[in-house]
Amino acid sequence: MTSQERSPGYTGERHPELFKERPAKGNKPGQLSRAQLDEFYTRGFTLVRDFFAKEELDALKVDIVAKVSELADKLYNASKIKDKHEGLGFYHRLCAIERDFPGANIVLLKMTPNLPPSFRAIAAHERMLNLLEDIVGPNISFNPVWNLRTKTPNNAASTVPWHQDSGYFDVESYNALIVTAWVPLLDANEQNGTLQMVPGCHRDGYIAKHTCCAGPTWYIDLDEDIIEKEFGVDMAKDPVTLDVPYGSFLLFNNFTPHRSLNNRSDVVRWSIDFRWQRTGTPAGLFGLKPTCAPRRGAELPARLGSSEVAASFDSGDRNRAQLESMARDDSAADEFSILMSGPWMKKWEIVNHNKHTDEFEKNSEDWKLEMLHG
Repeated sequence: MTSQERSPGYTGERHPELFKERPAKGNKPGQLSRAQLDEFYTRGFTLVRDFFAKEELDALKVDIVAKVSELADKLYNASKIKDKHEGLGFYHRLCAIERDFPGANIVLLKMTPNLPPSFRAIAAHERMLNLLEDIVGPNISFNPVWNLRTKTPNNAASTVPWHQDSGYFDVESYNALIVTAWVPLLDANEQNGTLQMVPGCHRDGYIAKHTCCAGPTWYIDLDEDIIEKEFGVDMAKDPVTLDVPYGSFLLFNNFTPHRSLNNRSDVVRWSIDFRWQRTGTPAGLFGLKPTCAPRRGAELPARLGSSEVAASFDSGDRNRAQLESMARDDSAADEFSILMSGPWMKKWEIVNHNKHTDEFEKNSEDWKLEMLHG
């Protein structure tokens, strides 16, 4: 049996049509220029500069500050830390908490199961939806696989190796164009761990074979040798490091290989990624949610306002849904657990074992039987 046969995530299918049929260029506020659209389709990403107003990003920071305060209170009340570091600001407080309780950034991720109000505003942002119309068409849905990135300094748990986003989704997503906006809340550069992209690898609509899991993390990994072999690139020369200024964001798709670099600064590099797609296309969610949430177009129920639709959809606890999908709801009881596992671990061969894969395998016998017998 080959390693590909041991990897249910590897299908070999290709969908180049996803990048050949383009909606007509519009002329609404926020929409990309023709040059930016061409770059998105030919390189797999484009930098959208000076898109967000300061107050829009400030609102995100307010909601994050509230979550960090909630984290500090929980850890302090449980005698996990002795100091809540209330005098430190947005870019330093989580660093101090992490030093006192290693893994605090992971606990924070688990404490954010649904979209805070300012995040919901970005998910339904009018100019963003205008921009997306040029890529996915007028019927737009929000994919609930969004992430708050808590990249504390020199932390393996927040340094993500090479991957394609659909490596984390189920195989249905291989036939869908899912568009990501990566929004940093700090001027990004190599020192604080920005993103690297490999241009042009998306055009065949192909997901290469990943493995699980990288180093001490729960992240899947796309080996550089595989990227070179499968996509015909030179990994010594072709990856592009993106400097994304505050107020700007990086727009890319679920097929473009990318990674985040280590944060070598002394501050948190906060960022958030949001995802959208054409309504009715596969969401790749392993059955965690039946559909994505319509944000614009014919599928938006006429009797409901967009805010009501968003509140109904976004209030679901994605962490609990993920655990229930894995028949592991008992682990939700430990709110301070720093272990992470998820349904993406079903997809790829586990070649490196650690505490996260051990947690996954502890309750995976039913999955193994399902893979063997269908």
